[in-house]
Amino acid sequence: MGQVHPAVIRPIRIVKPELVSFLNKMTLKSAFIRIVLLTLILFLVSCGGGPNTQICHPGKSLDCLNATDLFGQSLYKVVAANFPDELGFYKPVVHRASFSNAWVTKGGNINITLNLLRKLDETKRICIISHELAHLKSNHYYSKALRAIRLRMSKARVFALGRQFELDADKLAVEYIQKAGLTKTDYLKFLYWMKQNMDSQNHAAKASIFSTHPATQERINELVRNQGWRDLPNK
Repeated sequence: MGQVHPAVIRPIRIVKPELVSFLNKMTLKSAFIRIVLLTLILFLVSCGGGPNTQICHPGKSLDCLNATDLFGQSLYKVVAANFPDELGFYKPVVHRASFSNAWVTKGGNINITLNLLRKLDETKRICIISHELAHLKSNHYYSKALRAIRLRMSKARVFALGRQFELDADKLAVEYIQKAGLTKTDYLKFLYWMKQNMDSQNHAAKASIFSTHPATQERINELVRNQGWRDLPNK
């Protein structure tokens, strides 16, 4: 048996019970903080539905039935054109709420508030649905949120991540709407409509569709840059 160099010998230290208790508490506290942060990130990087909503059940009123059916028809059109093998998986869910919003979190539910749905024609419905599907297909709400937890991102970086998600979703949504029979100009006009009709309305909303989004003008600029337009199409 060879000699052990003195430098590798470490004294045995007895850990005091008080220190063990403190470390356990810190571990629990860190876990709690991570859970809270994960919840925050999932809300911020989504289009934020907000807690104060009530599902507009189709079986409880004709108004809800008509709204869900209308939204569902547009959803079917987008899914059939882009993901025909997934027909039946995505579900339209309409909510009663005091704000105008559309969002997704997990599974196949595509959520929208009745307030917003009533303002949309077929083209705008297809644009919004394509945008939300782009979030789901890009897995924006879980894999990257968990990565953000691991990296212990600051609040500013979380907001930056949310803004980038929106720009990425716009780019992918343009591909989806084209397969559904629209044009990239239709999506640009949709963004102009949001800028003119939604930005000021939702500016102070706590659970706004724009709470973590970049300014709509930034989204317009990014889309124009991506599409290589030299002159903006007519609004």
